[in-house]
Order: sequence, then structure tokens, then C-alpha cells
Amino acid sequence: MAEKGGIRFFKYYLQKLKLFFTSKDILSFLLFLAISAGFWYVHALGKEREKSIVVPIKYVGFPVNLAMINNPPTEIELNVKDQGMRLFDYSKTNLTPIIIDVSSAFHQRGEILITSDQLKSKIARYLKPTTMVMDIHPDSILIQYEKLSSKVVPVQFNANLELAHQYMLSDDIKILPNRLTVYGPKHILDTLKYIPTECPVFTNLNDTTTFRCKLKPMNLVHYSIKEAKITIFVEQFTERKVQLPVVAFNCPVDLSVRTFPAFVNATYTVGLSQFKMLNPSDIQVYLDYNDLKIDKSSKHLLKVKNNSKHISNIRISPSEVEFILEKK
Repeated sequence: MAEKGGIRFFKYYLQKLKLFFTSKDILSFLLFLAISAGFWYVHALGKEREKSIVVPIKYVGFPVNLAMINNPPTEIELNVKDQGMRLFDYSKTNLTPIIIDVSSAFHQRGEILITSDQLKSKIARYLKPTTMVMDIHPDSILIQYEKLSSKVVPVQFNANLELAHQYMLSDDIKILPNRLTVYGPKHILDTLKYIPTECPVFTNLNDTTTFRCKLKPMNLVHYSIKEAKITIFVEQFTERKVQLPVVAFNCPVDLSVRTFPAFVNATYTVGLSQFKMLNPSDIQVYLDYNDLKIDKSSKHLLKVKNNSKHISNIRISPSEVEFILEKK
């Protein structure tokens, strides 16, 4: 019974409170209170106020053959004064960096001083005409730098290449430029042999492809270029069969080597564009006299020399031949 009485008591006062806040007098009071607060807020924004804002700094124009040896500030704190409404424009999300171009300020002394007057001039172009700068921190910026050593090194292309079925690289991968100038501390450059590219991934590649590839960054080292133009030559391949003579290398002038058979069949892989362009010197099937003179057998395994970058996967039949040495 006591519990039910407590619930009725709570509902009774809840209803009274609802009637109080929904009465016309209370609604009118709340409406005028909101209007008054709005007028007060607008009036407050119209008054001059001071505000501290932190503005990022961006340095541009720094040559690649020079390096900063100190840590100049990356932001500057301004104490400014303006109407409250205008100060809203300097919210953190709307701030763009102050650009400091140092490209014409380098000399032999090894440091650049951005004075207070120079900073104020840059800041004045950054702020609204009505905004007054009360204080700047720091009030000047010192940039210290040193000249870097330089070296010319090749560019090395790195990639994960997966060619489509029955496709091959038809030529060497082309890199432009294939060399670049690097700048950095001498002890690092002395051990530097090449600059690798980033490592792109290609799958099912079935056509010649040209693209730009970024160079892999290296700590304390600057590059004269940021990327290289890469061309990967791809074409479909097929197999070709030809007959090739067996030749002898390193044979004395008074001796000759006769083989049985004198010709062998060769099967190799070649791109379609090079199918009919086999030169006699592209593939050499041979015996080496230096091996024959210590070999007691009358048969010997043939060796194959591939002199063409367009040819791969050479197989010969038969793989060994009989031979005799004859005096001329």
C-alpha cells in the first residue's frame, strides 16, 4: 500500500511540474530569456577582445644541396586584438601556414635571420586589416644550414612483376633518368651505390607499360629528382626451332675438331617481334678444346652461349656429341 501511495504522490507532482512549464507565463519568460541571451551574445561579439592563436610555418625555397642543422620553429604564437566576431575566423581549423621563402637569402655565413620586422610584415599580410598584433612569440627566427656533399649514382628499379601467361620481357626495363645527383653527409654518400625506387606490384602484365615511380626516401639524403619514368617492355612469346652448327673454342691453329653430328637442333623462347630475326652469333653451341684435351671419352657435353637479350630458355638436342681431333 505504501508503495502505491508513493507512486501516486510522484505522478501528482510530475503533473503539477508539467503544467507549470507549459503555462503561457513561463513560456513567455523562457522566450524572452533566450532573446535577451542572444542579444547579449551578439553585443559581446561586437566588443574588442584579445586572443592567442598558434599559426603553422612552412619554409620553402631551400636548395637540395643545403641542409638545416638546427630546428627552426614550425609554428608561431600571436596575441591579437579585434572584434570578437572577426576573431572567430582564426579558429584552428581555418589557419593556413605562413609561408617563409628563403630561396634568395643564402650566403657563406651559414645562417639566415628572419627579423621581428620581417615577421610582422609577413603576418600583416596573413591577418585581417582590422586585427592588431599585440605580441609575437618567437619574435625572430634563426635558420642555420650547411652545404652537403654531392654524388652521381644510378637509379635502380625495384618491383614485383608477374607476367601474364605466355608473355615475356621483350627488352631491358628503361629508366629515365637512369642517374641522379644526391646530396648528403660525405660519410653516407661514400657508401651509397644506387638509389632504389619504390616497389610497385604488377600482376598479369600483358602489355608494354610506362609510368612514373617515386624514389625511395633516405634519411639525411636529398635527391635532384623525386621520381623516374619507367617503361617495362612486354610482349607475347612463342617457341622457335632451328639447326645450329657445333663449333670449337680455344682450339690450336694446327688442330681441328670434327663432331658427330655437326649440327644440333635448338629450341628457344623468343618474342613475336623477334621471331624471324635470329643472327648466326645469337646462339652458339660449342665444345671447349681445353676440356677436350683432358677428357678421355669420345663423347662430350655441349655448351650453349646466349648472346641475345631477346632469347631465353634454350634447349638443344642432342645434348652431347662424339668428336675427333684432326691435324690440319
